[in-house]
Amino acid sequence: MRDELEAGGRVYLVYPVIEQSEQLPQLRAATADLEVISHRFQGYNCGLLHGKMKSDDKDEALKRFRSGVTRILLSTQVIEIGVDVPDASMMVVMNAERFGIAQLHQLRGRVGRGARKSKCLLVASTTRCLDRLKVLEKSSDGFYLANMDLLLRGPGDLLGKKQSGHLPEFPIARLEIDGNILQDAHAAALVCHLSEVLPFKTFCVDCLS
Repeated sequence: MRDELEAGGRVYLVYPVIEQSEQLPQLRAATADLEVISHRFQGYNCGLLHGKMKSDDKDEALKRFRSGVTRILLSTQVIEIGVDVPDASMMVVMNAERFGIAQLHQLRGRVGRGARKSKCLLVASTTRCLDRLKVLEKSSDGFYLANMDLLLRGPGDLLGKKQSGHLPEFPIARLEIDGNILQDAHAAALVCHLSEVLPFKTFCVDCLS
């Protein structure tokens, strides 16, 4: 990271939470790390960006990062979409196991947008997630990664708030595995519906002509 800064690059540090939590003490937090990173990389201005900031403050933080006044930006996943900083050449994602594959793919798209060679490092607090994270090494195809994310994490509660996991609402089929059956059933239902509707429409046209 220091080599990247000395070469003129800019660095994103991405965190799963804004502030440290007693319930999840293992998670690195953006606000808590700001002082630590600023002290460790003296001479390089650090900035902070997260979803609880006012819009003007967020815009100012990004403006300073784009212009090079800020060289290290500590952020949450708020940068996932719509942020374009061509000189950003390195990203480090803390507690990467807390993010979905599709989300990590979106995040790593924030670097490598300019002429500089870029890199994205995923830092995990457990080895149990390594097989899932290694999927990102194998492909940069967003559609493939989204399907793998669905397969590995599960669809979650379709009618509730849980965003991952394999729930017992569908005891016969699983969406992430049997999605093709759903598509075939939908197509068959359309055919049956049209076969009933079309003769009626034809009859109406004949009567009016």
